[in-house]
Amino acid sequence: MDLIVAPFSVGISALAGGIGLLGLALPLLWLWMLIDAVLREEWEYPGATPTSNNKLLWVLLIVLVQISAAVYFFMVFTKVKRGSLARPEWAAPGAA
Repeated sequence: MDLIVAPFSVGISALAGGIGLLGLALPLLWLWMLIDAVLREEWEYPGATPTSNNKLLWVLLIVLVQISAAVYFFMVFTKVKRGSLARPEWAAPGAA
């Protein structure tokens, strides 16, 4: 009987360990992407225009729909590094 049960107990404990690691990693990813979205300037979002509210939209999506942090990672975070773009003229201080 022990020969039949032993392989399954190892598989179940490995599965539980993987779920535990995922349970720790997802909140960290969520927090990391939320901080990045808050600190990123409006013009650093792909497709930003003078009237876009991309920053507000992403922050609200990440806060309210937590799985959107993974979407944000692939759509924004990996495409444009924060602070790497020059400020466009429409975002200059005093520009109206």
